[in-house]
Amino acid sequence: MTPSQTKGLFLGVGRSASGRVWRSRLDDRGNARALAIAQRHETPELLARILAGRGVDVDEVEAFLDPTVKRLLPDPYVLTAMEPAAARIADAAQRGEQVAIFGDYDVDGATSSALLARFLRAAGLDPLIHIPDRIFEGYGPNIDAIRSLAERGATLLVTVDCGTTSIEPLAEARRLGLDVIVIDHHQADERLPDALVVNPNRLDDLSELGHLAAVGVTFLTVVAVNRVLRQRGFWTEGRPEFDLLDLLDVVALGTVADVVPLKGLNRAFVAKGLIAMRRRESLGLTALMDAARLSGPPEPWHLGFLLGPRINAGGRIGRADLGVRLLLEDDPTEAARIAAELDRLNRERQAIEQGMLAEAEAEAMAALGLDEKGAVVVTAAANWHPGVVGLIAARLKERFNRPAFAIALEPGGTGTGSGRSIQGVDLGKAVRQAVASGLVLKGGGHAMAAGVTLKRESLAAFRAYLEDTLAGAVDAARLDRSLLIDGAVSAGGADAALIATLGRAGPFGSSNPEPMIAFPAHIVAYADKVGENHVRARLKSGDGAIVDAIAFRAHDQPLGKALMSHRGKQLHVAGTLSLDRWNGAERVQLRISDVATTDTIVSGIA
Repeated sequence: MTPSQTKGLFLGVGRSASGRVWRSRLDDRGNARALAIAQRHETPELLARILAGRGVDVDEVEAFLDPTVKRLLPDPYVLTAMEPAAARIADAAQRGEQVAIFGDYDVDGATSSALLARFLRAAGLDPLIHIPDRIFEGYGPNIDAIRSLAERGATLLVTVDCGTTSIEPLAEARRLGLDVIVIDHHQADERLPDALVVNPNRLDDLSELGHLAAVGVTFLTVVAVNRVLRQRGFWTEGRPEFDLLDLLDVVALGTVADVVPLKGLNRAFVAKGLIAMRRRESLGLTALMDAARLSGPPEPWHLGFLLGPRINAGGRIGRADLGVRLLLEDDPTEAARIAAELDRLNRERQAIEQGMLAEAEAEAMAALGLDEKGAVVVTAAANWHPGVVGLIAARLKERFNRPAFAIALEPGGTGTGSGRSIQGVDLGKAVRQAVASGLVLKGGGHAMAAGVTLKRESLAAFRAYLEDTLAGAVDAARLDRSLLIDGAVSAGGADAALIATLGRAGPFGSSNPEPMIAFPAHIVAYADKVGENHVRARLKSGDGAIVDAIAFRAHDQPLGKALMSHRGKQLHVAGTLSLDRWNGAERVQLRISDVATTDTIVSGIA
């Protein structure tokens, strides 16, 4: 490395076990801002560095550390079409109309559907809810389902987390006499369906709320409808106004599970939603936490890795409406039954995923070659479960650090697949362009995730199109594989008090990553395989203090091999800290992200 390249290296790590450069998250200006934050607000130095590393200015610290929905909630009418949409839903409540909710089959769709249904029930309605079968109906509104809802008496159709690109199905709804409202957040084309489309990502929306999940947009819609009903004198002593803060638990779940940026209003949704969830007042969510064996108060990662996958399991390999039914359930016995079924389906999903992933990784490695050339990974097989391909795409993206698709080929000659992208590469745009050109039959999504339906014979052309279209963006995104470090501690300093201090900068998630903490020159006192492919370790500092650690899905990867081969030797270790709760006891655990040798900046791991 040249002197200019080595400048700013953290602990001098120029090449880690995973081939990354370690750098401080803060440049000189960031260091100055961290110092100012620490001095003015009397915050611990490490917390000040974390805040500065996330772009928090000195004057914004108090607001960032206490994000409130009340302060950050905009006037819902800033969203295009919100005012007439809210008025139409309020009309339905006052007239006692039959409202139909059409939701997506993922967590964002389930939470959006449940949120809207809970509010409408409080307003005296009994809405119909339809969640499409992922395999037999596919994504978004379809004509058969809409006809069925019309036959059951629906006069108002509200789609949530879908509908923005559903031109023909929603045209059929209008032909059948239904009014249609779309509440969505997916990227939109210039042409919109014949409906009131409330979507911060439609091209003519100036709200700057495009980072919201669909459940966040749905919450704003309910706020607007509630305001209209209040102005019209709808709420009375016999029908008291619904406390909208009671909905924040499901808003938090949908927001985290959909991996939208945790900034601004989204941070407030999650922070306050977690508080509501910890009160365990929602029968459905409480039953789900118990089924997931979640001990202690829920944290953001629990929503993304424990609760979200179980809600999703119904839509992936079981009954698509199980998640919504659980979130709306008022009977504790029935809630426990549904939660147990979702937990069982999630275990079944995990087994299916394991076999599919092995096939997909083998296909990807064969296509990329030993030098792993290529901008994208596109895998496909006839025996894959369509409900799990999104998870496979996510794993491939992590494994090969490039956009990835996994496609389930069906007997009829078509394939249905999902793609996941890396930061800086807009996958949704590429898929929409493929649809417009006729290369794929159907598709859409957003920058980080997309779905496609295509003919089997178009697979090679689709792969070539992605390579050609995304190569430049992928090369740029992968050029600097830096691991950004927030600070360093030793094993003795990694205690519950430190974790509480770090947690003040949360909730953590997309766009507000968990603090990456380095443990310089710690001895690997123990390292061994645990579970399917994890590595459990213990790290010892120079003063003899120990911190427990684990590297997930790493045993057959360079990270795991480095830990195993350095037993009794020193390594620089970087990762995120958490409290591991087991059998009523708490212990600090480091989730290892990377390791590096302690000798030179260029040697990396032998």
